[in-house]
Parts: sequence; C-alpha cells; structure tokens
Amino acid sequence: MFRIPAVAEPLVEAIAQAHVFTKPTFKRFLVLLCGLIVTMGRRSVSRALLTMRPMLKGHWSNYHRIFSSAQFSMWKLAAVLVRQVVKLLPAGVAIVLLGDETVDGKEGEKVWAKSAHRDPVRSSRKKGQVKFGHKWLTLCILVWLPGLSRPWALPVLCGLCLSPKVAGKLKRPPKTASQLTRQLLIVLMRWLPDRKFVLIGDYQVVTHQTVCFARRHADRVTAIGRLRGDANFYAAPQNPNRRARGGKRAQKGSKLPSPQERISQLQLTEQEVQWYGGSRRTVKFAGEQTLWFNKHSGQVAAIGWVCVLGDKEQNRHDAYFFSSDPTLPAQRIIELYASRWNIEVTFEEARALLGLETTRHWCRQSVLRVTPIMLGLFTVVALVWAHLPKNKRRCFGGTPCYRKTTPTFADVLFCVRREFWQQCLLMRHRGQSRCLDVLPRTLRQTILSHLAAAS
Repeated sequence: MFRIPAVAEPLVEAIAQAHVFTKPTFKRFLVLLCGLIVTMGRRSVSRALLTMRPMLKGHWSNYHRIFSSAQFSMWKLAAVLVRQVVKLLPAGVAIVLLGDETVDGKEGEKVWAKSAHRDPVRSSRKKGQVKFGHKWLTLCILVWLPGLSRPWALPVLCGLCLSPKVAGKLKRPPKTASQLTRQLLIVLMRWLPDRKFVLIGDYQVVTHQTVCFARRHADRVTAIGRLRGDANFYAAPQNPNRRARGGKRAQKGSKLPSPQERISQLQLTEQEVQWYGGSRRTVKFAGEQTLWFNKHSGQVAAIGWVCVLGDKEQNRHDAYFFSSDPTLPAQRIIELYASRWNIEVTFEEARALLGLETTRHWCRQSVLRVTPIMLGLFTVVALVWAHLPKNKRRCFGGTPCYRKTTPTFADVLFCVRREFWQQCLLMRHRGQSRCLDVLPRTLRQTILSHLAAAS
C-alpha cells in the first residue's frame, strides 16, 4: 500500500484537514504528486503514472481527470501552502513577496486562452521575442531554508494574464500584471491578518497604482520597484489648503527635474551592498524623497527613490529604484530589489528540473490548474527538504570533478527523491524490511543515486 514519507506528513495532514479534496481524489492526488516528484524528464500525467504504476488503483483516466474535471478548490490548496511556508519565517518579521511574470509555452490549436506573449528570457533591450502560450503572474515568498547560502523564492500564488484580444473572445475583463498583483496581495492580507508585507517587482508588477495601494495600507504593505529615468517628480504644495482646478485640494507643488536630471545634482554615496546572486558589490548611489505624479490617473504618491550609477565600460546603465515608504534607507531599497533575482532562479530551475512547460493539457480547467501546481511543486520540494533530518540533508556532494559547498535545487531535489524512494516506493519483499536490503551496500547506494538523480 502506498504511504508517504514521514517528512511530508505535516503538509499532507494540513491538506487533509482543510478538506481540499474528496477522499478518492485525495488519494489519487498524493500518488500523482509523488510521481511528479520522482519522475525524470517530461512531467505529463502519463509519465508520472508510468513511474507509479504499481501504486495505481482504478482506471488510469481517473488520474487524468484530477486536472480536468475533479471538484476541488485551488484557493484552499494555495492557502494551505501559504501557511506552511509562513511557518518557516520568524514571527513579527515582514514577509518579502517577489512578483514576476513567466510565459508557459504551449503548442496546439485548441489550447484554451493561448496567445502570443513577449518572452522575457529570450528578449533583449533592442529586440523582443514572442512565445505562444500562457503568461502567469506569480507571487513568491522569500525564505531562508536550512543549509542554504541564499534565500529561495517559493511560489505560492499564480494569476493568469489574459491579453485584450483573448479576453474579448472569452468575454472576460483583461487584467494587467499590476492588477493581478494587487488582487493576490489582498488575498494574502486576508489569509494572514497579523503579518506585514514587502512587495518587490519590476515595471509591470509594481506600478504607480500599486504604490497608491501600498500608501493606503502603509501599516501593512511596502512596495519596491523600478523607476523610469523620465518619471514626473513634483515638490510638496506650499499651501496644502489651496484649491486646484476642479475644486480639489492641491496635491503637488512645482515641477522638479526627472531622476536622470536630478542625479547629477545630488551627492553620491559609495558603499558595499548585497547584490544579485547573493554576492556583494560596491556601488555608487544617491536618492531622496519626492512626490511621484501619474499623468494618466492624476494621482500623486510620496516615494523615496534611489539611483545606482552604471558603468559604461561594463555596459551597465543607471538603475532607478523606489519605495512607497519614503523613510526606507537607500541601501535597504537597493538590497531588497536585488533579492528579486531569486524568482528568476526559481523559474529557470522549475523549467530545467521540474518539467515546467512539458505538461500536455488544453481545456480550461486543466490550464488553470496544471501550471500553478507545477510551480507549487517547487515549494513542496523545499518544504519537504526543510523537514528532513540534518544528516539526510548532507547527501549532496557534486560530481567527482568538483565539490559543492552549498546545495542547489538539484541537490535538494535529489535528497527529497531519495527519501521518497527509500520510505514509500521500495516496498517489503520476502520478509525483508526493504526490498533493496538484500543487496550489497555499494550496489544499493548506486541504485538509489540513479533513481534520485535530479535530471
């Protein structure tokens, strides 16, 4: 009989207590989830069932219907995942949220809501590349896991970005990445009413509307993003009670120079900061507090902005960042935005090691379920790793050519797969406690290493 490893029991019990699935669907979901973890290469349902063939019960089509027609709530499943991840964070510390878009490439004429999207991975400043599929807005929680040298971005919530053309065909309102970000953030604020959040994103995720939202909820939300060099800056009104056009109170004063013009007038500071990739770099920066005006909405928001000077010899451009909290130090703004690099690593490793973009589905229900579950699989692997005993987290070592000092996601996946193979997939045989115990130790370790390989 199929049994899950002891290290995965906290997550499985939380899902069972939340009543996300019916009992038959829950058993099939556990088998399929185990198959997705231990399967190599493509992560289609058929390949996962091929790996878990001895544990299957009932007709194989029942497992395919988990994605297409089974009755369960993805919101309840996401709520369980969020609360399990938050348990890894210290109490009272603000939760750092990383938001970004990723395109899940799909082929086929009948794929629901498929459209052409700009591929951020293959595109450059001068030329953009188009990719057919679905664009997902993903929110990740930044977490320090035991034994790692940098924090990891664990996906917890996803939202599908529909292009205006596809949204018109489906008779649904189109939503930008910024709108989806605010909606998902509101959900997290309701699920975790006692926690504060720091939202970090690029131009599309953290916009002027996001800053205005963060200012309205300044006691719980701080937004950090990228800023254009020609942004509209204004001074505070000299007389706040003055009536402007239309009878409203004056929101802004005189026009100020743009960031790219203002940076030459400020005193530069040279300091070592935490940079991309977990490294440290000495940078020159300057910043101040100001009012940011959006000519489209007519709203004004108080921000603190900072410019990191580039290097023409190394082909680095000046970078402008901002925070909805004007009192946040400039160094902290730079370091927080640099931590956004971790979500890019999550997307890359999900494609390389977890089979993202290799699933086969086309109907509406499957499209809305498969990709969020595949991204959530990254978080599930990280949660199981966090519950592994310390001695079992040391089973990584690189290759005979070089030794690793800190585990990567490939090593974490290797340790988790090894635990699944040892605890639940190698069953009792002929009176032995495990069927591989009758083999010599070196041969047993060779077989386990081959089965648990990350790719």
